[in-house]
Amino acid sequence: MVTTEKDIAKAKSMARSLLNKKFAACISFKEVRSIYWWENSLEESNEVQLQIKTSKDKFNLLLKEVKSLHSYDLPEIISWSASCDKEYANWLNQSLLDY
Repeated sequence: MVTTEKDIAKAKSMARSLLNKKFAACISFKEVRSIYWWENSLEESNEVQLQIKTSKDKFNLLLKEVKSLHSYDLPEIISWSASCDKEYANWLNQSLLDY
């Protein structure tokens, strides 16, 4: 899943919450510059993009939590199916286990 947040502090706060709840195994950050339409006006802003890695089993919980935690009224939330090698998949699934 990919989403953006207003700044690094908000992105880190969301990431820690998602990781602590075991909804995500890993979250990567990248500063981006976005240009977009908002309320009939062309806007431009600095944002932090979060790439959130999870499993199919945790996806709906992750989606609900991201919407709940997000600082934006209409957050960008984009997802797609992906594949990875066996070792990474094993690590990801182990990381998402509730102990």
